[in-house]
Amino acid sequence: MDLDGAIGKFEVWLSAERGLSRLTVRAYITDLAQFAAHLEERGSSSLGRRSGGGIPQIGEITLTDVRGFLRAQTQRGLTESSMLRKISSVRAFFGFLVSRGVIAVDPTQHLSRPRKRRSLPPVIGDDVIGDMMDLPDRNKTSGLRDRAILEFLYGTGVRLSEMVALDVRDFVDAGETLRIVGKGDKERIVPWRGKARTAFLDYQARRFDLSGAGATEGDLAPYVRYPAFSAGKKKKDRRISPRTVQRIVEKYLRQVSLASRQSPHTLRHAFATHLLNNGADLRAVQELLGHESLSTTQIYTHVSAKRLADIYRKTHPRS
Repeated sequence: MDLDGAIGKFEVWLSAERGLSRLTVRAYITDLAQFAAHLEERGSSSLGRRSGGGIPQIGEITLTDVRGFLRAQTQRGLTESSMLRKISSVRAFFGFLVSRGVIAVDPTQHLSRPRKRRSLPPVIGDDVIGDMMDLPDRNKTSGLRDRAILEFLYGTGVRLSEMVALDVRDFVDAGETLRIVGKGDKERIVPWRGKARTAFLDYQARRFDLSGAGATEGDLAPYVRYPAFSAGKKKKDRRISPRTVQRIVEKYLRQVSLASRQSPHTLRHAFATHLLNNGADLRAVQELLGHESLSTTQIYTHVSAKRLADIYRKTHPRS
């Protein structure tokens, strides 16, 4: 079977059996068409050992050919994401051919699988966080809710999904810690105090028309079945949606930060970064974030150039 014919069969399989979207299938086939064009272009040199040169038969393609194609794509200046997709396309194609008995050996089986580097949210400074917290209108229930959301995400470092899932019952008799159910239904304890606690109680006092300021968790006992954060004043029993929280965070961050990405995870990132920059232990931050692996937490270990300079100045004998 020639390469063009194999690509055609692969396309049918992706659409009919895998049920992938038209755009996804097109991306795979575009990558493979580029692979075929590369082999044809190099037919007179790297493929000259094969009879007739040109595009080789499927069984003649080697790991060297695949690596040559990927090297050429890298030289074109493609992004890391684009390169990873092309590797995925070629691997999936040859895996399909092996599963169908078209070829006996997958030439990509020893192709390295580079891991995509994690892109990090922008680091938001303490002063920016403070400016953002002053923006919500505390004369409105919606403003108190927005401020409670912002303070809670930054003050506890919980994930968006974890916050949205909380009910009022989780706060009654909670004291200064909250039990959070994270990924894989794993529980962890996070501190809950200070401005995050105050903003939350201010919001609940207005939301449930409790008597004046100074409401406590005990005052929330009659409302334990309600979600902790509601969709609105007239929808006290409706849980706020993750997308609504995303819009709230984006709205306020946009007013104080020029960062390209503004999301609830930006506040989680700020929570971790600020703790580490102020001397918190990495393993303690790992526990607070609910990370299973310490290596996951290490992506947050940005230390500002200023802090590094301060450490150097204070500790190096010749500084």
